[in-house]
Amino acid sequence: MRLWDAIVVGGGPAGAATAITLGECGLSVVLLDACAFPRSKPCGDAVSPGAIPLLEELGVWEAVAGVSTSIDGWRIQSPNGTAFDTLFDLHRQGTPPRGLCIDRLLFDDILLDEARSRGVMVRERVRVFRLLRRGGRVVGVKARGPGGEEIEIAGRFVVGADGLRSRVARELGGVRAGRRRRLGVVGRWMGVRTAAPGTDPGGESRGELRVTSDGVLGFAPLRCGAANVTLVVPLACAKALAPDPLPFFMDRLETWGLAERLAGAALSRPLDVTGPFEVLPARRSAPGAILVGDAAGYFDPFTGQGVFRALHGARLAAAVVRAALASPGDEPAALRAYGRAMARRLPLSRAVQHGIDAVVSRPRRFDATARRLRGRSRLTSLLADITGDRIGSRGPAIGGPAIGGMAIGGGRRAHA
Repeated sequence: MRLWDAIVVGGGPAGAATAITLGECGLSVVLLDACAFPRSKPCGDAVSPGAIPLLEELGVWEAVAGVSTSIDGWRIQSPNGTAFDTLFDLHRQGTPPRGLCIDRLLFDDILLDEARSRGVMVRERVRVFRLLRRGGRVVGVKARGPGGEEIEIAGRFVVGADGLRSRVARELGGVRAGRRRRLGVVGRWMGVRTAAPGTDPGGESRGELRVTSDGVLGFAPLRCGAANVTLVVPLACAKALAPDPLPFFMDRLETWGLAERLAGAALSRPLDVTGPFEVLPARRSAPGAILVGDAAGYFDPFTGQGVFRALHGARLAAAVVRAALASPGDEPAALRAYGRAMARRLPLSRAVQHGIDAVVSRPRRFDATARRLRGRSRLTSLLADITGDRIGSRGPAIGGPAIGGMAIGGGRRAHA
């Protein structure tokens, strides 16, 4: 049986980015995913500005930019109809003052193709169901192949990047549900008027968020007159969604004021449903294994930070794996440093996100907040830049600290 340096479980942004970085270092890497790509993914399809330097670093920026839409910020509407814009500050130093909207069908495929180009073996339709252990250390995985056959894959390190319902996280110690029990319903539409009301149709596109008394509606403009429309609703709506999510979805669009905007548009593929959100693992690492991306703990982001957190976490995880493989004696310290780095590197964005969530979940409070924010462009731009990972997310330099004596970084275009 071949012994891989690293087994990456999950082919989303976190898994693919980790594999790209490790593959570029000359390590032997196999990436396993239960799906066949390209595949649809429940997601708002937004990418925050802070992710752009990380995409450049991975060497995929040009490919991503060619199939994405640039946005200059978000228009947010409160339950009583009060709207205000949160635009990225053109004059602030650092990452570009724009975010992206890109269908995950395309985005994930670009990252996987890049991983293949770095020598990563990508195996699709392989579902991991157990970790292999020897003497308390994770030494590989047991999985079912495309035909249902059981296979064992040995590795010096396993990276769990298998998302919200991570099997690796459950094997490492289990998961628990968070307090925010929500469901997401995602539709991709063709033939949509994508310019937000009040914006220049020929200028930058803008994302939209409509907060209601019982949920949130997100609108992300995609290329060629397409759009992502995502509903986030309480878990109590599960029964209404179960038989067929489309009638529920269309009823909410009518109730929340978006049906007219989608008149004449058509779904490009069936709706995606996901949730409940906020799943927290008992532990993020163990000897021979580490979690990254949503598998390491999911918090429902409000304005597209999920991809940034996945790519950022992948850089940290890759540094841990490299340090552990280069010097096995440093592995315990590197794993401890990983947890500290994850907490230390995103404190402002996370704190603001929790504050937004607390306000959004109380309609009257959000109405009052929207009235105060309307017309206060400096404050709303600051909010956009924090939640867009332009401020307070990576510290003074993108290269970051060292883990286990190894600097965090790597990638085709490393930044100082």
